[in-house]
Amino acid sequence: MRLVDVHCHLESPEFEGKLEGILADAREAGIVKLITASIVPEQWEVSRSIAEAFPMVAFALGVHPWYIKPAYEDDLRLLYKAREQGAAAIGEIGLDRKIEHPALGLQQAFFETQLRVAKEIDLPVVVHCRAAFDELLVLLKKIGMPPAGGVMHNFSGSAELARQLSPYGFSFALGGTLPYRNSRKKREVLKAIYPERLLLETDSPDIPPVEARDRPNVPAHLLHNLRAAAELLGEPEEAVAEHTTRNAMRLFRLEEA
Repeated sequence: MRLVDVHCHLESPEFEGKLEGILADAREAGIVKLITASIVPEQWEVSRSIAEAFPMVAFALGVHPWYIKPAYEDDLRLLYKAREQGAAAIGEIGLDRKIEHPALGLQQAFFETQLRVAKEIDLPVVVHCRAAFDELLVLLKKIGMPPAGGVMHNFSGSAELARQLSPYGFSFALGGTLPYRNSRKKREVLKAIYPERLLLETDSPDIPPVEARDRPNVPAHLLHNLRAAAELLGEPEEAVAEHTTRNAMRLFRLEEA
């Protein structure tokens, strides 16, 4: 089987000095591509250098809502060069009402700027959203989406919300929460987005699956998420792998190394 992990953080200090082995394990698990997503400007060059060193890795550049600082505002203009630098997406960007700081207004300003950049240079967006989908929809209606579309990372919304977001060109990535299978909501969401809009992710080193709870989570654990998705859908693992890989390759315009 060929798999794509559409969201991980290989820049994490937890992976420092270990990437060669981690990516070898990922390749052994059938992963042909990974998208590593930066979260602050200080990581942007790290993301790019990892992708240069390991051809199976693609990268996304952005400022995560948790880590926004007013001082980063000047860095956002550098994202206009993301595509020419080889980035596959703008991200991880988003909105999060479950945190008090940074303030939601500042999050919205950063999200709007990054979404406009992605739209102008036609790169897909990688979006983090918790408890702020109403605000997200307002900004999507105001600004629009890149022609390339985007991915809702670690999607936790309902099937109805997925149907609301799909016309904007979103696909939906699910990961380490999938192996917690006793969820009717999760099954309904999967059935609403499969096969055309389902993607698989690990978010490693975060959100380890129940079968491998020790940190750090690693991309090879994508196999656990695949098995859970297949079980919940009542589909063969091979079919789910084929569809999710095709979706990822199309969305991020990927080529195998």
